[in-house]
Amino acid sequence: LKIIANNLEKKIKNELRRMMDDEPELYEKFYNAFGLQLKYGIVANYGEKKELLTDLLMFYSSKEKEYVPLREYKEKMPTEQKLIYYVCTDSNVQAENLPQAEQIRDKGYEILYMTQDVDDFVIRQLKNYEDIDFCNITNDDLGLETEEEKSEAEKKQEENKELLDFVKEILGDSVADVRISHKLKSHPVYLTADGEISIEMEKYFSVMKNEAAQNIKAKRVLELNSEHHAFTALKE
Repeated sequence: LKIIANNLEKKIKNELRRMMDDEPELYEKFYNAFGLQLKYGIVANYGEKKELLTDLLMFYSSKEKEYVPLREYKEKMPTEQKLIYYVCTDSNVQAENLPQAEQIRDKGYEILYMTQDVDDFVIRQLKNYEDIDFCNITNDDLGLETEEEKSEAEKKQEENKELLDFVKEILGDSVADVRISHKLKSHPVYLTADGEISIEMEKYFSVMKNEAAQNIKAKRVLELNSEHHAFTALKE
């Protein structure tokens, strides 16, 4: 029975890959109907089937304005790009307007928009795709700064310690920390999270009836753009 089950899995996987390559419009219809089940298949049993299912995944592309497979994203990556950039949001429109996406777009890199609750868990289970790590543009280091730029950011953090402590004191328990941002360019501020629990994961757990799940909270961090006129006004 196990041999039969394995053979069936492989046969179905091969047929779906054929459909993805030869009949992309038909595969997109299939994916719209059953993509969520594929994602739950990846996170089930601690990722037991992730090797089987990863190539069947598609996500909305900031460049193509349509669903693209992970392998297509990788094929189009510029040679200097080292990470697969993605963001988990409620909608594609919200993703388009995120302040954190500005640096990525300026580099000409593609961002994958993930709008289903399970997406954050899927990416954490995968960790990378063909040895290229995933980068959540809201929480992770974008890998775009030089050592000199990082050193300058740390210096600004220290120079503005009094102001940052003041903001944190005013906001109280609303945030775990207040920092100078490494990511913002034209926007004044954004909210991110520290640690394993993201803001998207908190939303996912908050709708569960389990009381323990509802108490799982993200550690929110307020990041400020030290080059923005709002920051100057705040200092004054």
